[in-house]
Amino acid sequence: MANELGVKIFRQEATFIAGATKPSQLPKISLPQVAFVGKSNVGKSSLINTICRRKNLARVSHTPGRTRQINFFLIAEKLVIVDLPGYGFAKVPSKEKQNWEKLILHYLQNSPNLKLVNLLIDARRGIKENDLKVMQLLHLYDKQIQLVFTKADKVKLKEGLKEEVKNYLASLGYLLCNVVLSSSKNGVGAKELQLSLAQYVK
Repeated sequence: MANELGVKIFRQEATFIAGATKPSQLPKISLPQVAFVGKSNVGKSSLINTICRRKNLARVSHTPGRTRQINFFLIAEKLVIVDLPGYGFAKVPSKEKQNWEKLILHYLQNSPNLKLVNLLIDARRGIKENDLKVMQLLHLYDKQIQLVFTKADKVKLKEGLKEEVKNYLASLGYLLCNVVLSSSKNGVGAKELQLSLAQYVK
């Protein structure tokens, strides 16, 4: 039943409902929320579009840092996907980056309905220092994390990678962190992600 629901809700209507550039603009939503965060060029928008079976739900750009606000998408009137601004390589003024950070921190601290944060990692690059800092921050705020390796089609992933990463995360204190290998290009991991998100639907 859970498997069926997981696939079905992503076949229903998916709409953009709000964008926030400052805390006062954050929408008050009682539905469960699942967020996506990662480096500016990790393929976040493409993955959201793949999961939601839409081409242009989340705006895709070849220029890192184009997501300059927190975007909220309503799925089947049952679940909200939250697209957070990327970190790392965005070519924007430092003042704007600081504003993003304040906004993201405010959202993480003041969103009781945030059930899961998907931390996206480029499979070609691996886990970097700033990814670990984000993990530590999410751990501090007691947010459940799911690690998603994107662009998995672009590299030859060694057998046992998921278990290796899980063991590594466990050594850092993330004992229940699920790991998903994904690709927006060939759809790998899309169903697994849909099911992982749908479990939070009431």
